[in-house]
Amino acid sequence: MGVLLWIIGVIVYIFLIVLTMNIARAKGRSALGFGLFAVFVPLIALIVVLIISPSNARINQPLE
Repeated sequence: MGVLLWIIGVIVYIFLIVLTMNIARAKGRSALGFGLFAVFVPLIALIVVLIISPSNARINQPLE
């Protein structure tokens, strides 16, 4: 039973890292930087990447 919980924990840990990296990439941020951040504190990194705005300032500008 303990090994199964450990395996599930590792899968969730890796999932959170990949999810954080994908969201950062979609927002135009450094996927590698947020991936490294998520290795140490995955939940905090996920919250931060969800809160920050996209880096591309042209997204909020109207089309000309």
